[in-house]
Amino acid sequence: MMGHWGLWLLGGLVLAIGAGVFTVVWWKVGDQWADAEYKRFGHGGGGPGGGDAPKVISRFDEDSFDEDGDDEDRE
Repeated sequence: MMGHWGLWLLGGLVLAIGAGVFTVVWWKVGDQWADAEYKRFGHGGGGPGGGDAPKVISRFDEDSFDEDGDDEDRE
């Protein structure tokens, strides 16, 4: 039968292999989720993938917008 140290070694080996398998499965599931989000919403822009940068609203009050609801023609 295995000695005391052999049991600890076996437990550590099982733990290390289990952690590696868990990590690979976690990455695979996360990658599938990210692909689904990309297909659902697109890239989002502003990053290395190109596209327009997101618009930043620095001030939000009613008189900062004109009749059509944007602040494009504001002076």
